[in-house]
Amino acid sequence: MLSESPTRHGSVAPWSASSPSREPGVAPAWLKRIAFISTTRADAGIYAPLIEAVAAREAWEPVLLAGGTHQSAEHGLTQNEIRVPKRARLIPVDHFIPGDDPIAVACNTGAAIGSFAEAIDRLRPDLVFVLGDRAEMLAAALAATLCGTVIAHLHGGDVTRGAYDDACRHAITKLAHLHFPALPEHAARIASMGEAPWRVLPTGALAVDALATFQPIERDRLEGVLPPRDHRPLLVFLFHPQTVNAPPAAQQIAEALAGVSHWDGPMLLIGPNADVGHGAVRSAMEAFVANRPTARLVASLPQAVFWSALADATVLVGNSSAALLEAPSLHLPAVNIGDRQAGRYSAANVIDVPCDRAAVAAAVQYASTEAFRVQTRQVVNPYGDGHAAERILAVLDRLPARERLLVKS
Repeated sequence: MLSESPTRHGSVAPWSASSPSREPGVAPAWLKRIAFISTTRADAGIYAPLIEAVAAREAWEPVLLAGGTHQSAEHGLTQNEIRVPKRARLIPVDHFIPGDDPIAVACNTGAAIGSFAEAIDRLRPDLVFVLGDRAEMLAAALAATLCGTVIAHLHGGDVTRGAYDDACRHAITKLAHLHFPALPEHAARIASMGEAPWRVLPTGALAVDALATFQPIERDRLEGVLPPRDHRPLLVFLFHPQTVNAPPAAQQIAEALAGVSHWDGPMLLIGPNADVGHGAVRSAMEAFVANRPTARLVASLPQAVFWSALADATVLVGNSSAALLEAPSLHLPAVNIGDRQAGRYSAANVIDVPCDRAAVAAAVQYASTEAFRVQTRQVVNPYGDGHAAERILAVLDRLPARERLLVKS
């Protein structure tokens, strides 16, 4: 069954800020060194507009701590793809332990606590930004807590019922001292968890800031990345294991790939993250492309290349948050498979389907029609208006004393 309307996600009007009341703060003379925690290919790019804005201030020193899968060859050694402004520093935090079973993921998370604590203790940042809901991000937030560092959390208050990320996100919320959720609805959820309203400001998503000025890379410069092209439309496939109330990852990916197996055109498959079961997903993708000359599998892509591929595509298929947060800005039809993103708001570019090959195939066919593409061209991204970084800096400019931020009641 196809669902154009986001019945499982909810829907929102085009983004608008409803700023909570804020108590006046003192000039943040204590705020000098600002650290950003990155643990995956996704969050490093999301931070970019904010790091650039911080780097533009002479009084502030931005530092990006890159851990998680950034040092993993299996996931594309994405540390090499990170670009920071001249005034910013990039510091590797090496802790990644390979493996895709629950024990390996738990051990990796435990190792991340120690490694990020050592990095934070050496660096002594005045403020640490964490983003989203990864287990490694929770580890970094806990490390910052134990080091007595002020924590600012981006993208809190969201919901993803099909992944253990949901629990990690809410745990980070209780560790953080400042909250910059993407939507007013997310801010309300954070407040309902007991966070003081003056600590919470919905800003919109930073990814929308970057996409507002994004210029796709020309197609001929992507020839070595995209699958062989002709006149036929491109399908981009991006799938991660669903980790809550789901069948085994091998069964999930088998249904998803079967749903796109009849696509008559080039396909770009992008490898999964490091969630439990990612090995089975990667193996199935490798087998899928082995006998398909018009299909290509990559472990990862730099953000600009990834967005350029989406801008060139006819449809995005899988269960990545990119379908909800980024595809609307590119007016790209997206087929969202299963419940990994259940609970999240989505725009009218998204078609929700169960993890079933027939349902996926039908949705892909419908998403590729001219009628649906015309509808998608009218979509406004509900996650922001391109001014998130500006709002965050306005808050940093009027922070209260560090001691007040650290004491939560």
